Amino acid sequence: MNKTQDKEYLFERMPVPGAVMQLSLPIVISSLVTILYNLADTFFVGMLNNPVENAAVTLVYPVTLAFNAVNNLFGVGVSSAMSRNLGCKEYNQVRICSAFGFYGALASGLLFSLPCTVFRTPLLALLGTDAQTLDATMGYMKWTVLCGALPAILNVVQSYMVRSEGSTLHASIGTMSGCLLNIVLDPIFILPWGLNMGAAGAGLATFLSNCVACLYFVVLARFKKGNTFVCMDPRMLRKLTGKQVRNILGVGIPASIQNLLNVLGSTLLNNFTAPFGAAAIAAMGISQKLYMIPMQVALGFSQGIMPLVSYTYASGNRKRMKAAIVFALRIIVASMLAITVVYCLGAPAMIRAFMDSTEIVDYGTRFLRVMSLGFVFLCTDFLTVGVFQALGMGRNALLFAICRKLVLEIPLLVLLNRLYPLYGLPFAQLITEVILCCMGVLMLRRIFRAEGPR
Repeated sequence: MNKTQDKEYLFERMPVPGAVMQLSLPIVISSLVTILYNLADTFFVGMLNNPVENAAVTLVYPVTLAFNAVNNLFGVGVSSAMSRNLGCKEYNQVRICSAFGFYGALASGLLFSLPCTVFRTPLLALLGTDAQTLDATMGYMKWTVLCGALPAILNVVQSYMVRSEGSTLHASIGTMSGCLLNIVLDPIFILPWGLNMGAAGAGLATFLSNCVACLYFVVLARFKKGNTFVCMDPRMLRKLTGKQVRNILGVGIPASIQNLLNVLGSTLLNNFTAPFGAAAIAAMGISQKLYMIPMQVALGFSQGIMPLVSYTYASGNRKRMKAAIVFALRIIVASMLAITVVYCLGAPAMIRAFMDSTEIVDYGTRFLRVMSLGFVFLCTDFLTVGVFQALGMGRNALLFAICRKLVLEIPLLVLLNRLYPLYGLPFAQLITEVILCCMGVLMLRRIFRAEGPR
């Protein structure tokens, strides 16, 4: 089959369970590998038994999280537009959208690193650093942000574009190639028997691994030229219309705002944790990294079905669209229930695997057990937002993001930290996810009823 026939079979005729699993599993696996390399930074830095070095990785996390704002602006927005254009058989529009995504990500990566470099001193203060953690945090941020913003952003956006046409395996290979290299380089750069760079070594390993992943996608586009809709030809930008830009940004901007609000929430969380010392910061950081494992599983399924939902919606096959959403929801809810049990029972051992400190294990166990209670609710929230993005309902996604952070989580962080200092912080996330889950179920039901059977 040629590229068009192959994609039509996947999106139109393959049994729904098979199509969902084929699109989602590579993303889930690559997401888990991505988490593994994020955990590798924490794990190998933790082997230094220096809470200050581990705190540096945690303190820079909100800035690296801000990369996702750009990733979503171009990655989510462009991939949604590409899949919907595929469903309408408008193949030239797919190429134009992908060129816009590639060069938009390229420019944004450069623009992101510039102000972070110029204003790094006030930025470090905003992140919650003090005299004890300043040098280590600066060393880590130098490689991950000041030098690493461009490859980190471009890597993810290219993965989104490759995924939008159903090539989830290639998207996952590209992502995993960088992740696996990072895991190999981490101990060499971080530990005393290697270059002994500490947290800065973790940042350098991340920078190099993202460069390799970017190179993979560039080579892939060249190798598959004529057999892919992903386009890096700058001449395509001349054909870009205002309507196309509005369609892309209509989904991308709300997704970007959602991640900027995540940065705000994460920064507040770190600042509320900082007064309790480096051990509390390190424990919160380890707990957040462990929390990201089930979060990425849920996110992988919600992102995995996006091309299928976008395509079937644009082509008018509403029955197949609904079947895909329901099947994905069943799979991830069952997975989250199992993971919740594992986290509640194994929290102490999981924290100790990173740092064998009684104080950190005590803090981290209490944090992680509360966080794990929200896994089932979290997966429903992610799936709902994924459906909004796939259907081009940017306003609905933005409403969800505002409710998540500005209406619920951030006010709850302030309130619960006053009522129950430090230990009340993870409850803010749990309460938020429960409320949003109820909203998500209602909004999905409304979408199903509005579309009706076709």
